[in-house]
Amino acid sequence: MTLGTATPVLDPSLYIPELKPRTRDAVVAQLVGAAHRAGVVRGTVPLLELLRTRERVGSTGIGRGVAVPHARSLTIDRPALVVARSHRGIEWEAADGLPVQLVLLVLSPGEWGEESHHAFLGRAVGAARLQRNRQRMLEAASFAELSGLLREVHP
Repeated sequence: MTLGTATPVLDPSLYIPELKPRTRDAVVAQLVGAAHRAGVVRGTVPLLELLRTRERVGSTGIGRGVAVPHARSLTIDRPALVVARSHRGIEWEAADGLPVQLVLLVLSPGEWGEESHHAFLGRAVGAARLQRNRQRMLEAASFAELSGLLREVHP
């Protein structure tokens, strides 16, 4: 599956053009809340705990202003990518020490195997790998523009 398949991995209700929270935990909570309202997640508490535990083990801030928190759980009904931006940046304990401006929350259903989840995660990371793609994601004026970019990067 690619980011641009018929499965609604990309959904306007899963796009947050400007994050208001200033902390990593609050951002993760906002993203999980968006996924819950969109019908992707059944229960927010177990998923939040899973994501917070993952962050304690090691930051999902991969550097260059990007964080890719991710989870595979039985509380997730369908694969989804929640995309959020923060132009001012959020402290995320990223590998390079830079604040995060682009957050890509990758959610996979529990019945997916690890290989499928990691392939989905890899596509999300790949979309933000190049500086020009990250810049275009930060400058996108609408969800349509952002989703077009993601489909272009991973058709």
